[in-house]
Amino acid sequence: MPVELGYYTLSVRDLDRAAAFYGALFGWEFKREHETYLHVTNTTVPMGFVAGGPSSQPNLYYHVTDIDAAVERVRELGGRTGELLDSKSGRGCTCTDDQGTELGLWQPAPGFA
Repeated sequence: MPVELGYYTLSVRDLDRAAAFYGALFGWEFKREHETYLHVTNTTVPMGFVAGGPSSQPNLYYHVTDIDAAVERVRELGGRTGELLDSKSGRGCTCTDDQGTELGLWQPAPGFA
C-alpha cells in the first residue's frame, strides 16, 4: 500500500494564542503534550501545533509502519535525516530528500493511527 499523509503540524509563535484563535475559528480542541506542542484532539486527520515561530507551510508527516526502515531508506536514496524523536503520538523524524525538499516521517503510537 502506498504511504499517505498521517500527521501534520502548524508552526506558531505562541501555543496558547494559537489554541484560542483556531479553537474559536474551527472548533478545534487541544491537549498539551508538552511545553512546545499541542495536539488537536477532534480532527479526522491527526494534527497539532508546534512552538518555534510562524511558517507559511504546514509540516507534513507521512505515515510509515516502520520508521527505522523508512529513515534508512531515505539515506540509501541520497537524502538526509534528522534525529528520531519520540512522543506520546509516536516516533517522528524530519528528513530532506535528495533535492533538498523537507518531509517528515511518522510512525504512530498505538491509538494514534
